[in-house]
Amino acid sequence: MKEVSVSPKFVNKVRNVRNFLAMADALALSAGEGRLAAVVGPAGRGKTRTAQWYAGNNECTFVRCLSIWRHSELGFLQKLCYELGVKRIPHRKDPAFAAVIEALNQQGGRPVFIEEIEKLPRMHLELVRDLSDISTAPFVLIGEEELEHHLKQVRRMWNRTFQLLQFEALDVADTVVFAREAAGLGLPEDVAELLLRNSAGCFRVIKRDLQNLANIMNAKRAAAPNLELTKLAIKQSLRG
Repeated sequence: MKEVSVSPKFVNKVRNVRNFLAMADALALSAGEGRLAAVVGPAGRGKTRTAQWYAGNNECTFVRCLSIWRHSELGFLQKLCYELGVKRIPHRKDPAFAAVIEALNQQGGRPVFIEEIEKLPRMHLELVRDLSDISTAPFVLIGEEELEHHLKQVRRMWNRTFQLLQFEALDVADTVVFAREAAGLGLPEDVAELLLRNSAGCFRVIKRDLQNLANIMNAKRAAAPNLELTKLAIKQSLRG
């Protein structure tokens, strides 16, 4: 009997990813002016992985903000330079800003994804606004719920936010699709509902529980998942 395993492949047929693609298409239609979008939601719902997948397949820039940049806009700008392919990265803030603008103007209006900017001071949001206004490149900010609050505190940012996309908890259909695409498992509805209920809709937890389920099925040489095996898988997983 063939062993079951959960593949690391990205599953793009779930609801949040479909909504993300619709947002990206809408951003492209408003080319020619500086614009922002935001993707928000609790940790574990696939925001980062979706943005990285999209950026990697569409030659876009992705930057994850680091806490060390709290006292330095230069570090943030230098990272943007690096990800945008600037050959000689400046060591001062003004030249670095200019280099980012030049690189953005050369990349054809493709979106720039910035993750976790809400953990940095407000000046970093202002930098993103200026970069978007001057270059007309779209910026997509990705973070947890407090990101929306931060944007609303900076009226000029909120006015330029073209769309706010909320990543929702996974549902039964998403769970069934993920199991089929990532592991080749056909989940009965009661199994999918049990996995979902015990994960609170968190993608990371569902993925971990599915891996445990696959391991148990392999050990017991089970041909299909059932409630008993799924309960064992859930019991073995870490819970917050």
